[in-house]
Amino acid sequence: MSLINAVERACTRLAPTGWRDLLLHHGLDITSTTLRDELAKPLLIDRTQPGFEDFSADGVRGVEPGHPAASLLFHAFASPNVNLGINGSALTAFPTPAETEHILNYVYGANPPSMEVLRLAAGDAELAIAVFAYEYRPCPETVHGRQADLCFSRTGIARVGTAPALYDPQRRGFLPFVEDQPNQMRVIPARYGAFIAARHVGQPERFGPMNAQSIDHDLEFWVPLHKVFDGDECVAGMDLSVQLVNHQVNEKIGQIHRRFRNTGWQEPDILNAPFVITEGLCHWADIDGFAPGLLVPNAKERLVQLAHYQGRPLSFMMPPGTGGLVHGRHHVRDDGSIEDLNQREDVDAIVKAGGYRALHYQDAMADGWVRALCPALELQSIAAYSIIGAPDFYPLCGQRELKQWSSDPQVFPCPTPPCPQVWHTRVNPLSDVRFFINQSLRGGYFSAEDRGATAIVSHPQTSTTPSPGHPAAYAQRQSWLPDFASGVFGPGWEVGRGLVDAPFTNMLCGYQLASPFTEDARICAALGSYWPGVAPDSTRTFEPRNVSATVIPLTDNEIGLLDQPAWDGRSGPSLIELEGRTLVQYQAYEYGDYTQAALDGRISLAATGQTSTRQYHQRVLGMRRAYQAVGAGSDSEQRKRWPLLSFFQVQLPDEAFEVAQQEAGLRLEGEVAYYRLYKHGAISTPAHDFKLRHVEIEQEIELYMSQDALLIRRDGEPWRHLDESL
Repeated sequence: MSLINAVERACTRLAPTGWRDLLLHHGLDITSTTLRDELAKPLLIDRTQPGFEDFSADGVRGVEPGHPAASLLFHAFASPNVNLGINGSALTAFPTPAETEHILNYVYGANPPSMEVLRLAAGDAELAIAVFAYEYRPCPETVHGRQADLCFSRTGIARVGTAPALYDPQRRGFLPFVEDQPNQMRVIPARYGAFIAARHVGQPERFGPMNAQSIDHDLEFWVPLHKVFDGDECVAGMDLSVQLVNHQVNEKIGQIHRRFRNTGWQEPDILNAPFVITEGLCHWADIDGFAPGLLVPNAKERLVQLAHYQGRPLSFMMPPGTGGLVHGRHHVRDDGSIEDLNQREDVDAIVKAGGYRALHYQDAMADGWVRALCPALELQSIAAYSIIGAPDFYPLCGQRELKQWSSDPQVFPCPTPPCPQVWHTRVNPLSDVRFFINQSLRGGYFSAEDRGATAIVSHPQTSTTPSPGHPAAYAQRQSWLPDFASGVFGPGWEVGRGLVDAPFTNMLCGYQLASPFTEDARICAALGSYWPGVAPDSTRTFEPRNVSATVIPLTDNEIGLLDQPAWDGRSGPSLIELEGRTLVQYQAYEYGDYTQAALDGRISLAATGQTSTRQYHQRVLGMRRAYQAVGAGSDSEQRKRWPLLSFFQVQLPDEAFEVAQQEAGLRLEGEVAYYRLYKHGAISTPAHDFKLRHVEIEQEIELYMSQDALLIRRDGEPWRHLDESL
């Protein structure tokens, strides 16, 4: 089928569902019997129409050959903000991923360039066939921020899950939620494609990279010029056949036995599964519905599973001092029975000391590559770095945007942005990292000089025409590009940092992560969302610990105090009466086993995943205002003295809130949040249950907070308005 025939078929299907009227509003008739000519004619674009605010100011046609962002039909099909018809009417159907790719191929193939033309476009730069992860984004999320545009990276991040991927046509993307099953989460795929690309040093005004750094003027980046696809309409005078191949590997268990001595396993055993897993990790999606290039992780029954070797559960001698990066809480006794060390006092000390046989558990994370094979082009093949990462508990919040926000001196007036006083570590997206890629990956397709693989770039820009100035919304979907992944390594979230000697350099790899990933999640969540925007903040779930204060507060609902399952399968603090005193009772952090929670199917992102970027910001700022209100201010040690006991968004009508406003003589407008904090005293372990912690309350403060005002009550006294300017 020719490219134009595929476009005609998509337009015919969508025309009666509101799309003909929507595009006819701009002068484009997608039911024209001469659609090729119709797509080429000049149009009068109405950029006040919802969803078209950020369409390229240079776009004047349905299809501008070679320029997706200037092609009205592609923008309409691909933009997640195009979801309403004329006069706000509903569009009753949306393009499939395959239909959107057919339109994109037609944009590149409507007037296919020759190789000579592409070489001229590259100038003196080397050409290659490079694989990129890519997606079409609204204006605020693009490299240049001038218009909606395609964004490309030689790194893609898919994500593990317990249910198959589900495409949301209206959002033009994927989300991890499973309706009515809060303890299930869908895998998130990543789209890859082959492009003829040129190698250039960084040029921020021309193609990027996004959030360019001073070092980028000396680094080389592959810049996409033209998409490569099957057939004789891609490159003039050539009939192409392109194939994407991938290799993924999970070698976390194997690396444990390379890193630590006397574990009981060595080569050749650790060269086999599950020490090194290369099968059953992912697959290519059906091309009829998704077109070639969508890499989908295989859904697993559980996020964490017991590892087996030679037909038996895999056990090992637990080494001492693993730093919490290896699960070792299931002791295999000499008679083969399993002891749950969570039932022993001082379990952390037992695990730290090691010296016993424990069970191994595996996850489905991996890293690897995607390469393109297209012999007819006779060009070098440049691989993309492919990551299958851990779940993202805040899928709508990207690290790049969070870094920009937290670096704004109007938000956080601090000398070295992003403000180090907020999170346990600095915010940094993976797209801003300039490390080279895992050198041990099969094939040797990544060189040690290639340090721009995680960067995000655009097509070379031929125009600097500013955007029309109309605001455009962020996409409400999970992105597979690396600005939605963490560039903080301790050891990491989606990917870790390997240290390579002679000379000392940094390398991205999957095998430095915890085994399984739930061991990482436990540690970083307890550090107040150590990887901002990814890790939930569990500091209010556990007893006060001298490691971190709450940064991004979880609601009572999100920590299991109401009807919603807790994100980590646990339950938050409660108030108890003991010998005439009111105490706060916690389940002790020492016995918080996230790997066991995953084995039991109790991990959930159903609640945290609904948090928008705006809400994330509100929570961070609200928590800082709460600390100011109780007198802790920016003193990190004082903040640790004030645990958060309750936090939720007020839903009207609320009788307690109404009483507070009447007592204070002030009505709060807009969204209002309730905070209950207390200054903690002594922490003790009750004699009847070593898994609990009892914490004394020295002082208690309640707050009702709106954007513009704050009501405060201390130890049950009357509510009053707090002047925050003092």
